[in-house]
Amino acid sequence: MQAYLKKHGPTFSGHSIKISWQRSDRAVVIDFQIQKRIGPAWQVDEVYTQDWSKNWGLWNKDVIEAFLQLRKDENDLKAPYLEIQVSPLNQPFALIIVEPRNTFFAPKELSFKTEVTLTPKMWSGKMEVILPPGLTGDKLYGGFFSCLAHDPREFYALSPNPESNPDFHRPELFLSLDE
Repeated sequence: MQAYLKKHGPTFSGHSIKISWQRSDRAVVIDFQIQKRIGPAWQVDEVYTQDWSKNWGLWNKDVIEAFLQLRKDENDLKAPYLEIQVSPLNQPFALIIVEPRNTFFAPKELSFKTEVTLTPKMWSGKMEVILPPGLTGDKLYGGFFSCLAHDPREFYALSPNPESNPDFHRPELFLSLDE
């Protein structure tokens, strides 16, 4: 399946973000393409590494994110979910979110690969992940998000929240990713 992410808020969108995904059992492959319309260079920091468990704060720079939640049914909003991210420098990050903003941890083991291609105006890539055993359920829900530098910073989501401040950690806004 594929979609374009929507900009959070009413102002002009400085980027166009196309995302596609496919699921096979516990494997999820996400392809993305971000086209910069205007704005400064990609916001990155070389301090981050290739070790997804050590990149706390990566989201303060440019990232593309996926939140993936297995549910027993559509109302299973309290199920834990996996958050994965990648930067334009191919720096990954991952967390298991048990309770948004309160309980989370880096997975002990995770099969997670990323690749990116970067030019001054185009950032494309792929994230491949095997959903960890702590996530249970048959139905895949989630969302795709991006935090990008612009003036001011821009936030994008598959399903943006209605409030004025972006809030990605809203399982009630996650969409079915199996359809």
